[in-house]
Amino acid sequence: MTYLRPDRDFSQNLANGALSFTTSVGRESRLTHAYVKASEPITETITITLISALGSDYDIEIAKRTLTAGRNFSLRPDEQIDLQAGDEIKVECTNANVTGTVKGAVKMSELYNRGG
Repeated sequence: MTYLRPDRDFSQNLANGALSFTTSVGRESRLTHAYVKASEPITETITITLISALGSDYDIEIAKRTLTAGRNFSLRPDEQIDLQAGDEIKVECTNANVTGTVKGAVKMSELYNRGG
C-alpha cells in the first residue's frame, strides 16, 4: 500500500544563482515524479540525484538532461526508485545563461505494509 506525500516544491530565479534543492525522506518512500518548468526557454543542465543515507559512495545520478532553448523537464522513473529514511532527492539546474525562473516539484509515495 502507498500513500502520496505532499509535493515538495521549489522555485529559483536563475539570475540569482543556480538551483540546488534537496528534499529529505522521513520514512520508506518511492520517487514517483520530479519536474522542472522554466518561465522562458532556457539552455541549462538539470540533474536529479539520490543522496543516500548510507553515504556519498552510494549516491546515484537518477537523471540528467541539458535543455537547449527548452522549458520543461519531467522524470517519471521507468523502474521503481525506493528510498529509505535519511535518503534525499536533490534537484539542480545550472545558471550559465543567468536568465529565467525555474519552478518544480518532487513527488513521492510513502510505502506501508512491506512485510519487513
